[in-house]
Amino acid sequence: MASHIRHRLPDFITIPSGAFPMGTPEGELSELARRYGGTRESYREESPRHPVALAAYAIARTPVTNALYGAFVAATGARAPLMWRGATPPAALLDHPVADVSWEEAATCAAWLRQMTGLALRLPTEAEWERAARGDDGRLFPWGDAFDPALANTREGGAAGTSPVGAYAAGASPWGALDMAGNVWEWTASLDAPYPYVAEDGRETPGRPGRRIMRGGCYANPQGYARCACRFRLPPTARNEFTGFRLAHDG
Repeated sequence: MASHIRHRLPDFITIPSGAFPMGTPEGELSELARRYGGTRESYREESPRHPVALAAYAIARTPVTNALYGAFVAATGARAPLMWRGATPPAALLDHPVADVSWEEAATCAAWLRQMTGLALRLPTEAEWERAARGDDGRLFPWGDAFDPALANTREGGAAGTSPVGAYAAGASPWGALDMAGNVWEWTASLDAPYPYVAEDGRETPGRPGRRIMRGGCYANPQGYARCACRFRLPPTARNEFTGFRLAHDG
């Protein structure tokens, strides 16, 4: 079983230790409101921009697929996503990202994969996710500052559903991570807390109650939600057809 599960795991990208500029400069909030709607206060949660130093870590190149999550469901009896319409994922969606997964289910799946493979798999922190998505130059999207609907599965592309992981290879991040803009929202390990990001302030404590941060936007969202700095949050028990996740482990 362990070798079978390892075969289904995504490739992992090792990101070296270093600091990156997290968030959005306060001076850019009004421009975001003009471009994407709302008021400057709508974007206050992703400000101020501040340096965050991270130890080396590895993050999955792509989100967890229905095929991998299906192995978890089959082995543990966990609840299957509603869009499967049964206990197993449809063949046509095996290489699509799993959706309709709560934070608690994502964390449980990562723990099961850790047990099965011997790899220290977990959800990425919010800071790890953002650095993997945008690199160290503060770009708006994984590929740069100009949005291109051909580079991500967002509302502008008209797909109206998930796409196979890695289908938008030209939209890769500077580190080579894929699907970090659009497709499905991705749970992170982090509790919803204001910036500056400080890992030691309790936001990375697994057992603490509270909403968890999601990143990346989804196929139903317009481009503003696909920005690398955009933050969203839901209760850890919430799930819908837009919520998925990817894996990480210590480097």
